[in-house]
Amino acid sequence: MSKTKSFHKIKGLLIDIDGTLYFKGAAIPGAIDTISYLRATGIKLLFFTNTDSKTPKTILKILQKYGFIINEDEIFTPIIALKEFLSKYTDKKSYLVTTEEIAEEFQDFLQVHGSEIPDFVIIGDFHDNWAVNRLNIAFKYVVKGAKLLGTQGNKYYLDLNGEPVIDTGSFVQMIATAANATPKIFGKPSKEYFLQAVHKLHLPPNEVMVIGDDLESDIQGAINAGIKGILVKTGKGEHFDSSKTKINPDAILNSFGSIKELI
Repeated sequence: MSKTKSFHKIKGLLIDIDGTLYFKGAAIPGAIDTISYLRATGIKLLFFTNTDSKTPKTILKILQKYGFIINEDEIFTPIIALKEFLSKYTDKKSYLVTTEEIAEEFQDFLQVHGSEIPDFVIIGDFHDNWAVNRLNIAFKYVVKGAKLLGTQGNKYYLDLNGEPVIDTGSFVQMIATAANATPKIFGKPSKEYFLQAVHKLHLPPNEVMVIGDDLESDIQGAINAGIKGILVKTGKGEHFDSSKTKINPDAILNSFGSIKELI
């Protein structure tokens, strides 16, 4: 794909991680070198993800294991966004449906005990303890007035074998529908999440571009926030079919490495 004027003013990139930089337990060919190339151009980089089962430190370790040279302050996750939100409500109590690893991240925030009704119900990835009763307790709290918070809005994700697994967004929507509640979503495709990420780059949205493999989370989220969205045909993007969607990426690339052709 050749350069076009619409991409000449790009000064910052929001780069998806799983499915874009690595997939099925290995770095996608060309991705590591491309990051070095982008750094050399002076473009600002922020690696943002919907991964909500792991802490930002764990995500960083995974990227480093695959050979990526990335700094911790270049990673933005729904957990970071959620903690920033809760820090404004230090007197509020929460009920968590998350992995144990993520629960430890919220030890400094108030949580419910006994028969208390929380102010917030937080639904995240909880694949290490998929007990249905946890969701039922969360549902009861929301019915009784707790605000429903979802770490992200993905319907499903692809595991290490490339197989689909139901994701956080589906559970959040289930509880929202049953309790007739409107959830607040912190990860993709939330417009606020994308704008938070843009803010961390200290650039206006028209100088930032999103690169990702998920049409609904990455590209539609970018569109929601008024940002250009580039789809890569790796990860979920392998199955992209323009005839089956009304979501239109600004460009479609074979892989992350092809971004060199645009910038």
